[in-house]
Amino acid sequence: MSVFKKQGVYWIDYYVNGHRKRERIGPDKRLAETVLRKRKVEIAEGKFLEKKRPVTTTFDELADAYLKWIGPNDEAGIPARKRSWRSHDLYAIGQLRAYFGGKRLTAITAALVGQYRDWRRSTISRRKRPVSIATVNREIACLKRMFNVAHKGLIVLKGGAPKDKALEVVSLERERNERDRVLSAEEFACLCEAAEDWLKPMLVVAYHTGMRKGEIRSLRWDQVDLKTGTIRLKSSDTKTDEGRVIPMSQTLTSILKAATRYVRCPWVFVNPARMDAWKASPDLVEPCYHKTSISHAFERACRKAGVKNATFHDLRHTFVTNARRAGIDYFRIMAMTGHKTMAVFKRYNTVDEADLRQAMRQMDTYMDTSPETDPAFGHVNPRNSSRSRRSSAGRATDS
Repeated sequence: MSVFKKQGVYWIDYYVNGHRKRERIGPDKRLAETVLRKRKVEIAEGKFLEKKRPVTTTFDELADAYLKWIGPNDEAGIPARKRSWRSHDLYAIGQLRAYFGGKRLTAITAALVGQYRDWRRSTISRRKRPVSIATVNREIACLKRMFNVAHKGLIVLKGGAPKDKALEVVSLERERNERDRVLSAEEFACLCEAAEDWLKPMLVVAYHTGMRKGEIRSLRWDQVDLKTGTIRLKSSDTKTDEGRVIPMSQTLTSILKAATRYVRCPWVFVNPARMDAWKASPDLVEPCYHKTSISHAFERACRKAGVKNATFHDLRHTFVTNARRAGIDYFRIMAMTGHKTMAVFKRYNTVDEADLRQAMRQMDTYMDTSPETDPAFGHVNPRNSSRSRRSSAGRATDS
């Protein structure tokens, strides 16, 4: 503990619980010595109260710092910390700014987040529909992650970050977004017939492999092995950051063999309208179809084919269900689709009434039971009685 002078002003220096503290007192040395003695007494008696600087950081400052932290740094060659930051976090923060913009972080409480949830659910989306629970959950989850990153000190905020975790008590609403839609072979045939020419190969890939839409649109020729009939995805190509090998059917192999290839273009599914932009700046532009374009084209094909209540992702459900019906065990199906847990896999494996009736037919074949022959109805099964007579005759011959 000491008193020192800096630029004509006296400061006091002392330690509290191992942490160094400095206070600016003024031009009076005696006052500085008096304050230092007072701090010694307070520390010894356990009465020292540290002055807390108020947090002045606003939501806009937090959002800007968070986007800079989560996004890529092209100059330093650092990739983005989250692959979907541009499509998910950037959109969510844009919605959060409309409500929390200009507010200090200390003013954003659990009650205010609840009011935001009610306000957001009352708005209408760009598709002229009420905003879903899942959308609001993604936005609130992004808000909580922003506060957690600031609380851990991963980003620098000049106005400081609140030390208390005020949003820790905020919970997400339960989402009832489970789907069990499986397209029949007839529906898929009608869908392919009604789809645009550039979309048809993507539909076949999804139907025969169960790959995700993002994996299909960014599929490259170096991932496709036409000789062995396999598609090899690296860990950087999948949502779960785990590579996998996907076998191709004969139908899919023949379609990819006949697909058009562009010179020096590594992608399988190329949008010709973006080729000029890609040639001009290949490092900034990908000549692939946008996810939204694929979804809209799929919806148009469904309307034209008369297929109702179907999405592109339902083709992944369809593949899993068809593979299970074909007799492939769960572990090999999960290895092909990239499902990491059985709980998630069960959401994609649909068991309908036809499967249950088939299971009962298998049980009938195994048990060989019917009302006329089942012992439970007071009759004797002829097959069982003949077996018993043969076994009795065999025992008599042996004796």
